[in-house]
Amino acid sequence: MSDQVRSFGTFIAEVEDGELHADLSRALQNLIGELHEGRAVGQARATGTLTIKFDFVLADGVVEVRADIASKTPKRPRGRSIFWATPENNLTRRNPRQPDLPFRDVNATVGATRTVS
Repeated sequence: MSDQVRSFGTFIAEVEDGELHADLSRALQNLIGELHEGRAVGQARATGTLTIKFDFVLADGVVEVRADIASKTPKRPRGRSIFWATPENNLTRRNPRQPDLPFRDVNATVGATRTVS
């Protein structure tokens, strides 16, 4: 068997003594998980990217290889909040043009005594 690297798959397995391959496998698994989570929160279509970058330097007959992995996962939609602007240019959660309703606790006893038999 030859110790020469002739295929890209073999090259990936050899870079960083196999650490790159392991990191790529984890990155791929995480990306797929993120895609599934994006679909779970109602996105019709979730997309992502996994990028591998190699830098090669040849010096004195030695080829140095440095690798980098970048992953872009789907952006999860964030919730939304409603506020109203006050005349003083502040924000409030209560609509200033809507009056407060006089609610009361219907379970509270008002002036009546209860007898228990």
